Amino acid sequence: MKSTVFFNLTRGLTGLALLGSAVAFAQNGAKQPASKPILASNDGLNHTVTPFFNENCVKCHGAAKVKGNLRVDNLAADFLDPATRDKWADIVNVLNGHQMPPKAEKQPPKEQIASVVDWITAQMVQAELMRRDGQIVLRRLNRDEYKNTIRDLTGVDFDVSGFPADPAAGGFDNNGKALTVSPMLMEIYIEAARKILDRALVEGEQPATIKWRFEPEEGEGDDHRITLPDKQRPIVHGGKNKKQNGLTIMHRASWDLNPNARDFALPVEGDYIIRVRAGNRIPPREEVVASAEKILAARRDEQDTKNPNGKKWTQEAYEHDLEHFKTDRMYDYGAPRLKLIQELGGQPKVLAEWDVDAPQDAPKIYEFRARFTKQRVGLTLEYAYSIPSVLENFWMQGRDEFARPEIYLDWFEIEGPVYDAWPPTSHTRLVPVSTQKDERVQAREVLQKFMRKAWRRPVSVEEIEGKLKLFDAVRQDKPGFLEAIKIPLIAVLSSPHFLYLEEPSASNAPRPLTDHELAARLSYFLWNTTPDDELSRLADAGTLKKPETLYAQTERLLKDPRSEAFVRNFAGQWLGLREVGANPPASDLYPQYDRHLEVSIIGESQAFFREILRRDLPATNFIKSDFVTINERLARFYGIENVRGDEFRAVKVPPGVHRGGVATQASILTITSNGTRTSPVKRGVWVLKTLLGTDPGLPVANVGDIPPKVPGADKATVRQRLQIHREQPQCARCHDKIDPLGFALENFNAAGQWREQEGFGYKGRIERNDPKIDASALMPDGTQFVGVEGLQDELMKQQDLFLSALANRVYTYALGRELSLADAPEVKAAAAHMKKNNTTLRSLIRFIVGSQAFRMK
Repeated sequence: MKSTVFFNLTRGLTGLALLGSAVAFAQNGAKQPASKPILASNDGLNHTVTPFFNENCVKCHGAAKVKGNLRVDNLAADFLDPATRDKWADIVNVLNGHQMPPKAEKQPPKEQIASVVDWITAQMVQAELMRRDGQIVLRRLNRDEYKNTIRDLTGVDFDVSGFPADPAAGGFDNNGKALTVSPMLMEIYIEAARKILDRALVEGEQPATIKWRFEPEEGEGDDHRITLPDKQRPIVHGGKNKKQNGLTIMHRASWDLNPNARDFALPVEGDYIIRVRAGNRIPPREEVVASAEKILAARRDEQDTKNPNGKKWTQEAYEHDLEHFKTDRMYDYGAPRLKLIQELGGQPKVLAEWDVDAPQDAPKIYEFRARFTKQRVGLTLEYAYSIPSVLENFWMQGRDEFARPEIYLDWFEIEGPVYDAWPPTSHTRLVPVSTQKDERVQAREVLQKFMRKAWRRPVSVEEIEGKLKLFDAVRQDKPGFLEAIKIPLIAVLSSPHFLYLEEPSASNAPRPLTDHELAARLSYFLWNTTPDDELSRLADAGTLKKPETLYAQTERLLKDPRSEAFVRNFAGQWLGLREVGANPPASDLYPQYDRHLEVSIIGESQAFFREILRRDLPATNFIKSDFVTINERLARFYGIENVRGDEFRAVKVPPGVHRGGVATQASILTITSNGTRTSPVKRGVWVLKTLLGTDPGLPVANVGDIPPKVPGADKATVRQRLQIHREQPQCARCHDKIDPLGFALENFNAAGQWREQEGFGYKGRIERNDPKIDASALMPDGTQFVGVEGLQDELMKQQDLFLSALANRVYTYALGRELSLADAPEVKAAAAHMKKNNTTLRSLIRFIVGSQAFRMK
């Protein structure tokens, strides 16, 4: 039986066991002179590499012919030079990938290739160790880390959407080398610190609470105003909806059907509670069919009156369309949805979108929290349940007689400003209530406590005195203590000691992290926020570095709700979930794709990752699983019955449903499509890079795109168009590796929905004679497989590659830097540790936290 190995690009790394002394050298912190790397053996170059090149490569990559802009006969062994090192790296990749020598040429023995690859790899590792490229750099907090840290430090939930987006490097936006600081960003940080402290610190008596209720059914037009305290007279409009027993019945989406209250201002800036009381009515399928039948019959009769000779065709159309309403699962309605929109300063902002899951005879109060200023504001409620618009129903979507989920809206209200206490916790955690009469003593106490927490380490007397001088300098110009103490507190929040995860060192030599540095690295790894009191206490006691303590804290952090930040940020970037919606499936071609589905497919992938992490399941479930994590909306989309409610839960995959594993999730299938059609190339690249850790390389320049049609064919499938593309030799080299993985997923359309045929009808509809999907594939080594299940079986055979790829990604995220070849032994050890521990994600995290790379600077 032929080998099922795809592309063993890690072959060279298996020889890194020989480099144990070099790795130990780096871990022990020894220094080497900054000179060119000493070659492991000149004999290796002269007696192994050069003869190999002369025999197998020089004919195409020598003085007489220079293919691919690469000459090997004069390639310098200077691995410290980036351009030269890249050329050597390319050589390793093509040799490991069995791309060279060409298939038509005589193939050298595998052992000879391995010797060449091992020698090159050894030189690259040694050069990287000497350059110290693998060293952790000073790392700035990214937007999410900043937001979470401010929340846990001050109690203020600060909006960082106005901050510049953090660039990603190595696949993640917490990479220290990419997180630079500009003068503009420093200005943003200083202004943000002012706003945060203005919100956190309060003076005077607690503001009076208002509670304004709006009854939409009372508003009949844009001139209907009600009278509220403080001379407020907002417009209250119930929309052009039916009213019944004091309730507003919301039946469908339209600009003139949205209940709202607007043109009012709140007396105090702050957080307010918004409540909405509503219930639902969900018509059963029988009622949907009956309503559609009545509308369809009226259309048929009207057409028959105009053209009696066409009765045969109008009856056929009637029966065809009616069958659609009887059978299509889109009419197995779920709960209707509401969208709550705040209009502040003329800018609409969606505060919430949710299922109204309470029945009309037992309505429920739904509660949300939002920030309001003293600007004039409005609140609007929109009907947000979407029924896909298709040929059979688009013309009746706007008819009220067409049965669809309804919302019975009673009232909505706003109450606030709300505080957990007075002074609020945000105030007392920064400036505790004190009887201290000496303001300077109080200022020192405030600064000492705040600086310790903000800078995530003990602070020196000199550091405290430096900030205290700021207080002294401004006190006489400020009306009170609070306004004066804000100045040094702003300086603390604008300091590099806060904005960066500090890991100072007197030299470039590696050293163990201090307990406080380790606490910060652990908390930002798993929580994306600052260490809590327990971590800080252990760091102060100097006991966090003890293995048993560190592992116990790792488990505690993973069980804490704050570990949801790890799920959201790591999974979102590793799987590419942040790309969902960037190029969504075209609505006219894929009407099933709507906003609720888009939110749900992101939620599915996050819930799937969470399920594997929290239940300590094997990570191989990412490749193939017998369960999915879905809500009702996704169940309807995937064709899975008996799932009700918008919450995500694990559901066993029923027979005949081709789901399970991340490659079958609609989030992945949409981001690897082109909006209008599938892309086997994108999907193949995603599988290679994400699940196997293999980089297929950059596409050849100026080769053109996939032809939109195959000449002479009216119905050219994606596979046929790609075949034309692959006929170019320079393209076939990469596509032979990539395309089979993508072809295996061709049964999923660009929206992630299962199909048996490729549609060429109106707006992509599948007609009877459209071609069946060919999901068969042939791997470069000759292995044949069919469809997503066949692909998953082949990927499961590559478990070692997958575990190494996953370990590499988690290590990169945990360390906040890109990995290098010098890190390969640790990555390999982490993958081996997973394999011995049921391949669980938790076992990988525990290994990383206890590793030298994580505990060393």
